[in-house]
Amino acid sequence: MSRRPSRRKAGFGCQRDTPEYLQLEHHHHDPYRVSRASQTVTLPRLIWFLFVLVALQGRFALASSSLNHHPRDVVLPLRVTNNCKDTIWPAILTQNGIGPSVSGFALAPGDSNPQTVSGDWRGRVWARTNCSFPVSGAGPASGQGGAACTTGDCGMFMECQGAGQAPATLAEFTMSSDTYQTFYDISLVDGYNLPVGIIALVEETGNSTLADIPPNLTNPVCIGTSSLLASIGRSSDVDFGTNATFPLPLEQSATPAFVQDWCPWPLQLAPPQKPGDGVYPYPDDNIQRPIFNPCLSACAKWNKAKYCCTGNHNTPATCSPSLYSTQAKKVCPDAYSYAYDDQTSTFIIPQGSGFEVVFCPTGRSSNILAVFGDQLRQLAQTGHVTRDIVGLAQNVTYIREKSGARNGSRPSLVWVASVVFLVWTLLGQSGVVL
Repeated sequence: MSRRPSRRKAGFGCQRDTPEYLQLEHHHHDPYRVSRASQTVTLPRLIWFLFVLVALQGRFALASSSLNHHPRDVVLPLRVTNNCKDTIWPAILTQNGIGPSVSGFALAPGDSNPQTVSGDWRGRVWARTNCSFPVSGAGPASGQGGAACTTGDCGMFMECQGAGQAPATLAEFTMSSDTYQTFYDISLVDGYNLPVGIIALVEETGNSTLADIPPNLTNPVCIGTSSLLASIGRSSDVDFGTNATFPLPLEQSATPAFVQDWCPWPLQLAPPQKPGDGVYPYPDDNIQRPIFNPCLSACAKWNKAKYCCTGNHNTPATCSPSLYSTQAKKVCPDAYSYAYDDQTSTFIIPQGSGFEVVFCPTGRSSNILAVFGDQLRQLAQTGHVTRDIVGLAQNVTYIREKSGARNGSRPSLVWVASVVFLVWTLLGQSGVVL
């Protein structure tokens, strides 16, 4: 059984393995099996048979189409776009498969860098900020030790030699798996530096199974910078990678003032300077914070087990979200906020799509998993979308009501129970000792 990349060992060291939950459950005992003594097809047997056929139809189709081409032989687009007002230095870490031709580069405002990866690629993309490289790109401009970039620095080289330094907003991908699925997410587990959005390029695949997926189910956005945040009720990013027919569900409660100050004071990478008398007023939030205000996670800052979900805190029951995680989830509902935030953070679609990573999108953060969680779970289980899902994805009234009603809420008990059971089952199949 394939698994997501280890988040603890692959750099930005506060993350855990993300399990492949939401898999189709395999039933080893069929209560409606027809015995040799009686071949009568009863109604319950017929219903069970039809259910199995529908559930497996998408998987079998994906499996048969994948027999002709192994994922390693497939080339997928991985575009990186800079919507920021300043130059950024995107970095790409390859953990499996064939990565892009370059692992780090400068990207001017408004520019896009088209890269490609293999169909079995696994890795992450992030942006470095305020970098200073010599002409050779071999190290800091000073030629001395230290970091070349204020955030996301990776080995002081233009071409990244490994993982980056926190804080950095991550876009993470596992392009293929044994279940013919792609897993991806936006992660704030180790901190936040820039807004990020992910666009699934499903319409560029030539695969009808992927092209039929409504784009407002697949394109998460995280905007934790107040200067790029639209006011409540506005939706300038409602068509992010999509169109007016399929509007994105957007978070509609965070105010610009809240987003400006969401990072807990001790976790700011560069807190504002003390006033002239050297004494901070109380509360600290009365001090004006800078527009660019990178935020470390509690794990990245203090590296304690209770924040990093390690040691005696390495289970969901013993590791709770910190203040940082709670604040991050309010700002970016679709992003990972701490290690056990799987069920409200991971996107799963049939494999075969490329992606575009957009830095500094403007508008509001998406709230896709709160609105379309059930529909995405159905897509993950069956491998295809139904007419009902497509119809719901076009229902503007439904999207607005669900965005307001469920924003920031916890997933249902049924959802959580399903996820926990499937995680337990899949980890057991993978030979992981719990």
